[in-house]
Amino acid sequence: MMGPSGPRPIEGILGSDLWTEVDDYVSNLLVASDPALEQSLIDSRRAGLPPMHVSPNQGKRLQILTCAFRARTILEAGTLGGYSTIWMGRALPVDGHLNPLEASPLHVQVARTNIRGERVWIGS
Repeated sequence: MMGPSGPRPIEGILGSDLWTEVDDYVSNLLVASDPALEQSLIDSRRAGLPPMHVSPNQGKRLQILTCAFRARTILEAGTLGGYSTIWMGRALPVDGHLNPLEASPLHVQVARTNIRGERVWIGS
């Protein structure tokens, strides 16, 4: 999970700086650059959304789990700017459904913009 200054360390296991270095290393090693995902983070930041999104390697993990469990329906509690929504939505089959729940009208607006061109839809 991302905190205000980046990924949050597990208390007592890794210091914040080392946690961030390891998280960045794993992301750079295992997660390819993706312009749409990167743009969604930029747009979320510009809109003033809090930096609570999952890290790229956590997004990849969500995508792998979605595939591994052959998920057909996902209920996402809190979509923020749609970053994790994109990761999971890409892993669903064509007839799959991702239902994000978001209470903030601003977050919904930003997420809708960020998921344009993806096979994901956020209802009203």
